[in-house]
Amino acid sequence: MKRNIVLIGSMGSGKSHLGRNLAEARGWQFVDTDRVLEQRYQLPIADIFNKLGERAFRTAELEVLKRVCMYHEAVISVGGNFPIEMKTLRFLQKYSYIVGIRAAEYRIVRRVNRKIGKRPTMDYNDVQGFVASMMRCWRPVYKKCDFVLDTTHGHTMSLVDEVEEQLTKEAVAFKARKQPKLQLKQPQSQRKQPKAPLKGGHAYETNSRINQRRRCAGDERSRTSRRSQRNI
Repeated sequence: MKRNIVLIGSMGSGKSHLGRNLAEARGWQFVDTDRVLEQRYQLPIADIFNKLGERAFRTAELEVLKRVCMYHEAVISVGGNFPIEMKTLRFLQKYSYIVGIRAAEYRIVRRVNRKIGKRPTMDYNDVQGFVASMMRCWRPVYKKCDFVLDTTHGHTMSLVDEVEEQLTKEAVAFKARKQPKLQLKQPQSQRKQPKAPLKGGHAYETNSRINQRRRCAGDERSRTSRRSQRNI
């Protein structure tokens, strides 16, 4: 029983775009760990990396991962600035189905060059060489994934269908989110009306006084009746 689907892979592999479409197709929430970090620090991801440094950046990213992997029914895209560590991968696999997203080197080079400066660890003076080195580091990680998907040529929706087919093939079950209990409002006529406070003290005292008045009234009627009979 899993909680989420986690997408991991190198930068430029297409995790975020695929993740949004997969989440929409399943009716789940989508989480991008880079965006979570940006919201936390109120800075672009490149500025966060420059401010914290590599070690602190990876620690902050791991804290986010530990929190979001406890979600239910979420597609989580993990930042690809660094190859994910094996101990982190094993931790994620306890709760999530791991999909490794990869693409051909030339495709990643094109995607990275579209937004120069966005990737904090990228060497934009030698993008081709950096991508080749990065892909070598990711290879052992892909081997540990539950499923690996190549996004080089596939259309987005066909890739989503491929993930769904694999989940069906493996009979992967996901724990559903708890739905909030809806409290149905009772009609006005069925609602219990609050009792009005009794005047003059407790109910026993009030009832005793009422009964006493009734007895007095009864005695008075009896005396009146006897007088009438004598006069007759």
